Amino acid sequence: MNEEELDKYCQFIRVITGRIEEHFQDQQEYIHCKEGCARCCTNGEYPCSEKEYEFIKIGFMSIPEETQKIIIDKILKIQKDKKNFKGKKFIYECPFLINDRCSIYRFRMIICRTFGLAYYEHKENEKDTIKIPFCMNEGLNYSDVFDKDSNTLTSEKFKKMGYKKEPIAFNLGPEDLKTKFGKEIMNIDFGEEKTLFDWLIQ
Repeated sequence: MNEEELDKYCQFIRVITGRIEEHFQDQQEYIHCKEGCARCCTNGEYPCSEKEYEFIKIGFMSIPEETQKIIIDKILKIQKDKKNFKGKKFIYECPFLINDRCSIYRFRMIICRTFGLAYYEHKENEKDTIKIPFCMNEGLNYSDVFDKDSNTLTSEKFKKMGYKKEPIAFNLGPEDLKTKFGKEIMNIDFGEEKTLFDWLIQ
């Protein structure tokens, strides 16, 4: 990533981070995210674009060597676990998570920045669906106002619980942030999409 590309990507991150923070503030009654809660970092595939991975590498080089070594050891362990894995979907802990803290927080992926909020998933020729963070199943984000039968946020439960703000989903999916805003408006080429693990072992 050259200096011009880095500047443009950093501008993109600043803009979307401001927008995301506003949404978190708006939905704060339904959000249970707090420092030290790392459920979203211990159980995923972590989709990551080439541009995001380049940014992660910059972050990795900025942290102490002893922290880098811990991360490398974790990557090697994940690689070993993957070789022994017999299932269909390999889920793992993010190697950048150390003591329930992100070691490259300022350089984290877009999905890490938006996780916790409800958002719309757009698919061609299909009706938009609402994606709810999986921690809802653990009694956390949106758990009080999500109806599993209809797979949606319900105004009925919102009114019953006496919340001030109605629970809503936002246009924060990859299609909206990377394609519609990042690529079409800011002219950023995010490159290939892989899982974080696939980038790390290439």
